[in-house]
This record gives sequence, structure tokens and C-alpha cells, in this order.
Amino acid sequence: MLKLTALLFVLFPATAFCAGEDYADALIARAKTERVAEEPQWLALGHYKKTRFSGLESQAAGGGFFLAERGRADPEAELEATLKAFAAAEPQCSFPARYRWLKRRLSFDPARLPEQECPRLDKWRGTIEASGVTLVFANAFLGNPSSMFGHSFLRLRRQAKDEDLLDYTINYAGVPKNGGTGFADGIRGLLGSLPGRFSTDPYYLKIQEYTNMESRDLWEYDLNLDSETVAMLVDHTWELTHASFKYYFFTRNCSYQLLTLVDAAKPDLKLSDGFGFGVVPANTVRAFIASPGLIGEIRYRPSHVTQMKARRKRLSPEEAALAARLGKASNGDFVKLDKFAPERRALILDSAQDLLRYREGFSNELSTRTAEAERALLVARGRLGLPPLPAEIPVPRRLEEGHDTMRWGAGAGATNDFGFEEVSWRGTLHDLISPDYGYLPDSQLQVLDTRLRFDNKDHVPYVEHLGLVDIMSLPAWDPWMKSPAWKVSTGVDQAKELHCGPVACMHYDLDAGLGLSFESHFARKELYYAFAETDFGAAPVFADGWRLGAGGTAGVAVEETESLKTTVEATYIGYMNSPSQERLRLAQAWRLSKDAELRLNLDRRVPDQEVGLTFYHYY
Repeated sequence: MLKLTALLFVLFPATAFCAGEDYADALIARAKTERVAEEPQWLALGHYKKTRFSGLESQAAGGGFFLAERGRADPEAELEATLKAFAAAEPQCSFPARYRWLKRRLSFDPARLPEQECPRLDKWRGTIEASGVTLVFANAFLGNPSSMFGHSFLRLRRQAKDEDLLDYTINYAGVPKNGGTGFADGIRGLLGSLPGRFSTDPYYLKIQEYTNMESRDLWEYDLNLDSETVAMLVDHTWELTHASFKYYFFTRNCSYQLLTLVDAAKPDLKLSDGFGFGVVPANTVRAFIASPGLIGEIRYRPSHVTQMKARRKRLSPEEAALAARLGKASNGDFVKLDKFAPERRALILDSAQDLLRYREGFSNELSTRTAEAERALLVARGRLGLPPLPAEIPVPRRLEEGHDTMRWGAGAGATNDFGFEEVSWRGTLHDLISPDYGYLPDSQLQVLDTRLRFDNKDHVPYVEHLGLVDIMSLPAWDPWMKSPAWKVSTGVDQAKELHCGPVACMHYDLDAGLGLSFESHFARKELYYAFAETDFGAAPVFADGWRLGAGGTAGVAVEETESLKTTVEATYIGYMNSPSQERLRLAQAWRLSKDAELRLNLDRRVPDQEVGLTFYHYY
């Protein structure tokens, strides 16, 4: 029958088209009666969401994703146009997920609406060869503004588990415009003027980018999805190659759009529901984990740097020094390996290879000198005849074991002159004094950190602090990597050293510093840091309307236990046109539970001093 129908299309195309048109009209009538356009699966396939005025609008911005002229705002019109278009060949091949679902939902008669051959789609499906789906989370990377919150994407697993690097991934990201700079694209991402698109890339390219080039650990969460859902997800990814979205850095970003993609394949999961103000990759992971039974096996894939450090930790100081020289292409030091046992030589050579690759990069096009040095290491290692030695990496705590991203707080305290009550809210993500469970160690990244106070003396509310962005990176100094410590913060703060009232002292502040940090383990862990920094402020309270100064900050963060952490920090800033700032701060945080914390703060900012106790809840 199918062959006869195909022959009719060839011999009597007009007649065949009319027959398809009549059948499409019948399907449309049935779809209207059964209100198919209102069903969750159809709305999810079209990425329709409720608007502020209770209407529906697709979050896809176009780019060939809609077949009806008003399809973006009218799911029923898009459904009618889709059913009509399925009478032709190309729309079936362009929208295979729509066709797959509507064929099952409306029980298409193959004699009246034959399924078309789609060689390009079939070839793509065969290349992907997906049998399962894995959520992948890449740790934060503070060296790139777009990666500071981490990144999440999907990996399409093949049947052969030993070929995981050949798997394909589904990634969503903002697409830089031609000639745009990183800063300009960042602004476009905040304003929603940057286009966002889905793409599929081999997994080994992501490994190269994240674990090697950016030194980011990966976490893999297998999803328990049946074969039909996996097929729907793959087909919908093909559909999204026609779609363009508006990329918003804090809301409709990589994290959020992955949720809508999985919802399109299995809408009863409702993963994207409830995200309004903002979403970061950590929220994506938690949304999947919160869905009962969705998460299967969890795997940790350490970065090159994590493996290098773990392997080096097994070396004695003498062995580490020799590995460092060999890793810097000092070929004359090979003779010094003879004094070590074969197992120790293997470990030294493996560490040297780790360092050489870290220093010279992971490109296949190495310089002649580097290529010769690497070949010498590999030849010496091969002569030992020993298998690769494991790095013996302890698995860190997973992201979901740490606190959530948003935070509110309530507390009280006293200054020299008055008592106060305080409420606070922070948009995201983590600060230095909170336990590092699941977060980038020895770092701080806070956005919209807001503290409002009520003065019990003058009975006035005021803004104590409004931090727009506060970033601090404190990598412990390592002779192999030599990464500096740095910080930058901007927002509204108090200039209490000017002896002014809390309202008058409010000013805009921009601070940046560069320095070093060091780590010790006299107790559990101590991190010492120091910055040379500059500070700029602007407000009417300053004599010139602004002030500019330089100075420094030194501090230590001490982990007494897994649930108790203390920081002590001293700052001096001398201004060219304003009194200097001298400040000493002590903070202590007790982790009461995963999302509850009690914090004590002592702050002496000459001539004022204050003490406060705050309860924080993360959500």
C-alpha cells in the first residue's frame, strides 16, 4: 500500500496532495475536538511558557522553528500548520519529534499520510547512536566571566561504555556576534540581545576544553530515561537546529534550556517549572536530583591539574624536584633516574609528563623542542614496561552536598552608638567562609549581596551593603602552576571612617587586588592570603565627590572542622584626597545543616566597631 501511495505522488501529485490535504483537515478537526494543542507534550515541544499576562508564548525566537505565521504565540495555529505541512516530505524530516508524538497521539493512517524517508536525519541519528543520556556538570572557572558559575550540558551515551570519548554532547550557549568582544557579549547576554543556540559536539572536545585547557573537574549523572524518551530527546535536538533563542545570562542560559530540552522529551518531569528570577548550573543538577528516580550512576572525572597534583603528592621532595626539571625539558637529568626503583621512576616520569602538558598546552601542534621533550619522556617511560600508575585521587564532595545558591538571613548586633536589626538576601552563589562542599575551593563569588539594617537609635532603615559582584580567587601558591590570587568587587558600601551617619556614608565602591595565597595544615587547613589593591569611591560625602586610594589586605581562613570555619582579615587603604581606611574583621561560621548556617561577625573600622550574629538559610 505504501508503494502504491508513493506511486500516486509521482504520477498524480495534485491528486495526492489534495488527498493529504483532506486527511490533514480531518486530523486538525480531531485535534481541536480533543484539545491536543493544550496538552503538555505539545507545549513542551514548542517551548511555550505562560507570560506575565497569563497568555502563552514560545521561548524560541524563531529561526525557522515555527510553521505558522503566528505560531510563536499560538500553539493551536502551530499545530494546524504542522499537520498540514506533514503532507509534504520536508517538514516530517525537519520536525521528527513533533511527527513522532503526533503520529502516536493521533494514530496517523500510513496509507493517507505516509512516513517520508529522511536520509540526512537517519545519518545523523546513526552518528549519534544514543542509547542513554548523562547530565554533565563542569566546575566553576573564574578565569572566564561566562564560566564563573560552572557549566552544564548533556552527553548522549552509546552502548559501548569503553568508547565514551566518542559520545556526542548537547550544549546550549550564547553565540558571540561577529567582531564582538568578551565584555560586549557579556552585556548582550545580560540584556538578552545575544542569540542562543543548541549544538552537538564530540565529548572528547569537551574533555579537551574543560578538564585539560581550563582545569575543571567534571561530574557525570546518568539519567534513567527509557529508549522512547531518549529517541524523543535526540529528535527534538535535531528540531532545535532550526531554532534561535534569546540568551539571558542569569535566566534563559545553558542551565535553564537543558531543563526545557528534557521536558520536551518527557514533559511529566516538569524540570523547568519554578525557575523565574535566575538559574545557575548548580540549580540544573539539583532539579534533576530532586526528580525521584531520575538519577542513576554518578561518576567523577578529574581535570588534568587534579590528576597532576594527586600524582605529585605521592612523590618525595627529591622526586618532585626531578620531575619538575624533566617536565621543563631538562633532558640531561634522565641519568638521575637510575638511583630510583622502577616503580618510582615510572611515577616521576608520569608526573613530568603531566607538567610538560600543563605548561605547553594540549594542542596537537607542539613546538619542535616540546615534541622532542615529550618523546624522550615517553621513550624512557616505555622502557620500564610498567602499566600506567593510578593517581589515587580522593573523590571530593558532590555539588548537591553543599548549600543551595540563594540565601536569606536575619540577625542583630550593636555598634559603638546603637543596636541594630538586619535582614539580608543574596542572589548567588558562595563566599569564602562557607564550607566548600561542592564548590570551587578557596574562592568567593557573590552577586546581589544585600544587607538592610534598622537603626535603633535614630529609628531609620538604611542600606548597609549592596554588593553587585564580589569575586575572590585564592589558589594556594604552587611552584608548578604559579597562579596569583586576585579579587574584584563593586557595589554600594559604607564609608564609616568619615564619622558620618549610615545614610550619608553610603557610596559607590570599586575595589580590585592582586596577590598571593599559601596553604598549611597545622590544624585541619589554613589558607593565608595577601593583596595589593586599589579602591575607588564616588558619593557626595567625599570632598571632591570621589576618592582614590591604594593599600592592601591580608588574611587567613581556618577550617577547624568540616562544619566550622573562621576568617580574620586586616585592610589598610590610604587615599590621596580622603582619610585612610583601617579595618579589622573576624567572622566565624557554623554549618548547622546543609542549608542552615549561624555566623558571628566582629568588624572594627576605625573609629567604629560592631558585633553581630546572623542566621542564614540557603534555598
